[in-house]
Amino acid sequence: MSGRSYSNLSTYIRVTPIILLILLFTCLQHTLAQPGLSPTPALEKPVDLATNGVSDDISASTWLCFSHLKTISPQQLPNLDYPIKGTKKYEHFITPERVNYKAVLRFTLTNSSAREQSSFFCPGFYYDSIRLFRQAPHTVTVTALPDIFPDDPDSLGYRKITLAPHDTAVYYALLTFIRSPTNSINPSLTREDLITHGILYNHKNKTSIDIMTNLFAGIMLMMIFYGVSEYLQTAKPEFLYYAGYCFFISTLLFLKSILHNATTSFNFFFEGFLDNIIFCLGHISYIVFHRMFLETRKNYKSLDRYLFWGAAAIGLLMILYIVTWFLIPDFTVANSIEDYTKYVLMTVSLVFIVKGLSYRNQLMNYIVMGNISLFALSILSQVIIATNFHLVKSVSVLNLALFYYEVGITIELLFFLFALTYKNKMEIILSIQKEEKLKLETERKELEKQVAVLAAKQDERNRISADMHDELGSGVTAIRLMSEIVKSKMKDQVLPEIEKISHSANELLNKMNTIIWTMTSSNDSVENLVAYIRSYAVEFFENTSIDCYFSMPASIPHREINGEKRRNMFLSVKEALNNVLKHSQSSVVKINVTVSDKLIIQIQDDGVGINMEKLRKFGNGLHNMKKRMTSIDGEFEIANHQGTRTTFGLTL
Repeated sequence: MSGRSYSNLSTYIRVTPIILLILLFTCLQHTLAQPGLSPTPALEKPVDLATNGVSDDISASTWLCFSHLKTISPQQLPNLDYPIKGTKKYEHFITPERVNYKAVLRFTLTNSSAREQSSFFCPGFYYDSIRLFRQAPHTVTVTALPDIFPDDPDSLGYRKITLAPHDTAVYYALLTFIRSPTNSINPSLTREDLITHGILYNHKNKTSIDIMTNLFAGIMLMMIFYGVSEYLQTAKPEFLYYAGYCFFISTLLFLKSILHNATTSFNFFFEGFLDNIIFCLGHISYIVFHRMFLETRKNYKSLDRYLFWGAAAIGLLMILYIVTWFLIPDFTVANSIEDYTKYVLMTVSLVFIVKGLSYRNQLMNYIVMGNISLFALSILSQVIIATNFHLVKSVSVLNLALFYYEVGITIELLFFLFALTYKNKMEIILSIQKEEKLKLETERKELEKQVAVLAAKQDERNRISADMHDELGSGVTAIRLMSEIVKSKMKDQVLPEIEKISHSANELLNKMNTIIWTMTSSNDSVENLVAYIRSYAVEFFENTSIDCYFSMPASIPHREINGEKRRNMFLSVKEALNNVLKHSQSSVVKINVTVSDKLIIQIQDDGVGINMEKLRKFGNGLHNMKKRMTSIDGEFEIANHQGTRTTFGLTL
């Protein structure tokens, strides 16, 4: 035999006795566990049905056992290990893993009265199956009790127990949990004639938070109506998604309130499955609302991608939750997916807050502040649920997790209204700016059209003036020259008609030059107008007995003035100079020109002045001057001042 084989044999010899001892202990334990061999269980402190009232807590007299066995026979119940006793915090022992287990409660009841007593047993909330068993003292026989429900719609969580006079017995409650993380074990007994009050007590023992929840649901209902009305008026889909968010969340919390501790089939379905679906749909609507309301696709592209994939992840997890809830019996799988959904939502909220604060946008800040409030109070709510932490020692809504979640949503609603008001104000401002821009654009196009028309008119004026100068001017000049030639040839035989032809041709040529000067666009300036008036005035008084003095600025700023204004101003001045020559009997005329924001031409003579009483006799020329100046929004004034002073004013 080799050394290696000898070593293996020695090890086998040493280990064999240990294996045999383990097998022997296992067999002995299995034998003692047989129903017929079990000793009579020691009686706990019994609960007296004779003194039973409304929802009397019996947890201090109850033992608790969790079993992973798929089936438990009645005879196995006394032999199970009951390690948990005398606590009112059984709900903290129901982890998601234990939801897959069966729970067994063991308690002892007695009837000290001389008549039969009946009570309804409630193990807590929520159970898909409740089966009661009885074991008489000093026996090993365990019998099943019939399922007798109270005459009440809310009855699935209650079973009737009847005890004979002066009787005592051990009872077992074999429980199967619904697939929900909200299960609890709080065993209680309610006397039969008080069961209606007991059900009402268990179902409505959170009156303060119910009032808060109903008030909150009313606020959310108003927001639903508001969102739908805004959608119908503006056709903006974000309001429809916000109304959907309010609908789902208010429905969730309202059902949580009115179904509190209700042992009905619908509440079992709601607590086990439907609440998470409503929760997911509400927050998917909320994320989509954020994307549309903030226009993240246009304004915040990276944030938009993040929100899109966040909503997609929640939607995918919701689908997985539905599949696993219906197809996989193990509740921990569905519960883990529900937890992952909340983690994803918390992550989306946290990243949204961080990224939103970095944008430094007023509208974004309002939404972010609402999310910060909701996020912080949601965390506080989860802490209270997980640790059963109490902020105050007395019974108060301040110790209820739901209260803080509702406060968070209410604050979020308030910030949403702030954001909506701000956005509406900005949209009104943008709308006004857009209208102003459109108005300015329309005015610009109209101005361009007018400029084009004026340019066309000016081109036509230039063409006509050029034709007049080239065609008519040359013809009139020829008539004047020929009349002068005829006069020189005739010498002493001067005919009056020839003299009139020469004078008329000369006068016609001057008028035509004035018209051509008026129509030429290159003369559309104040400087050109003043120079032309000066030239005309000097030439007009050149062969007369009146001395003409013309005063004007050394430098005239360039100011445009159209042909119509130039023509009327010049003809008015011309009429005034003509009046000086014909009626003033003066020897000196002074023409003073000033140019600033207005063009002012003042004509002062030293003649006899103007007789205001006889003004009508000479009023035709004055009337023409006034009419011309009025047509160009100008000013005209005539007065006696050391002769006659005539003033023309035109705003440039």
